[in-house]
Amino acid sequence: MNKFWVVALETYKKNVKSLSFVMMVLAPFVLILFSIGSGYISTKLDPVNEIAIVSQEKTLREAVILTAQQEFDINKSIDSVDEAKVAMEAEEIDGYLEVSVADHQLKGEYTGFETLGVDKEQQLFEALNGIQLALNTKKLGLSEGQVAELLSHPELSENQVSLKNGVLVKSENDRKALILVGFFIVLAMYMIVLLYASITAQEVASEKGTRIMEVILSSTTAAKHFYGKIMGIFLVILTQVLIYLLSGIVGYILAKDMPMVKSFLANVSMGELVRGILGYNLLYLLFGVLIYTILSAFTGSLVSKSEDAAKAVTPVTYLIMIASLPTMLLGLSSPNNILIRVFSYVPFFSSFSMPIRIANGNVTIPEILISLGLLVLASVLLLKFSAKVYKSTVLIYSDKSMMQVFKGVYNKSC
Repeated sequence: MNKFWVVALETYKKNVKSLSFVMMVLAPFVLILFSIGSGYISTKLDPVNEIAIVSQEKTLREAVILTAQQEFDINKSIDSVDEAKVAMEAEEIDGYLEVSVADHQLKGEYTGFETLGVDKEQQLFEALNGIQLALNTKKLGLSEGQVAELLSHPELSENQVSLKNGVLVKSENDRKALILVGFFIVLAMYMIVLLYASITAQEVASEKGTRIMEVILSSTTAAKHFYGKIMGIFLVILTQVLIYLLSGIVGYILAKDMPMVKSFLANVSMGELVRGILGYNLLYLLFGVLIYTILSAFTGSLVSKSEDAAKAVTPVTYLIMIASLPTMLLGLSSPNNILIRVFSYVPFFSSFSMPIRIANGNVTIPEILISLGLLVLASVLLLKFSAKVYKSTVLIYSDKSMMQVFKGVYNKSC
């Protein structure tokens, strides 16, 4: 056991100190900062900075300016099309909106150097729509109360219940929070497995077929060396996950009083988010990452050169994509789909499908335990089989393909 931990800690230290690990840890933070920075810069460098509102009807023009001035920088001194064109030629404004009314129908036409873009166009449409509503109200002779009634929306709520001892019991879970957690687990596992598949395969294949391996095997067994490699990589993954969890806690403490965060937490329970992450979903994340790590190590054990490790994990990458696809496509629209229900019991697939079923509350505790049991059993069996293959291939000095190596090992075991 001591040799096992020596290999595990050595693998852990080597990978944690590497530049690639630091870059992988920092990448999400850089992406977040880039998104915030680009959003800020885009508002400052908006292609449409100043516009004019022109109309032959003074009252209409003032109404449009009043509704649009919160979103646009408006040059109020320009009130005709001719003045607007002169100002554009002098590059004093970026464009102008000409508004008119015919038979109580409001019409707006924007002319500018740059396209408005989807956001700006929607803002102008909403401003004109408010004025159109006022025109329609006046035409039909409706009071403010009647307009409010006309624009009122129906309320739709949803209650989830379960049958306990023949009695319907209302579920107290926050479905929104659980769905967020479910998709977070799926996305986190997808990214972690994709990032570490190649690293794991390369780590296992790095010392194969070398004289160094012969020295290592003189002091420990091939199985212990293989288990140590996998444990080392798994500890690296846990370190990265722990860094993100701690960063999330610190981020929440610093940002909890921000209006945007308060608005989000008004609709989603923070307690449910934490319970969702620390419950069965965390087990699916850990065992899901573990089984794919073992599979990546298995594929790495079939190659004799570290340069071939990237090719070795190609089947793993395809399997990840296939396993996550039903969840990504059907997770929100059809969580009870037969494909998701079946996949939630299949190892390699269950870590993607079951968190979504848990989020939607359409799975029982025994079903979760059966699914987890199958996942754990598959992980153990794959680990044992992979160690056996590694033991048979660890000292191979050949350029045989993965399939040829696997067939050779399989024939020997039979």
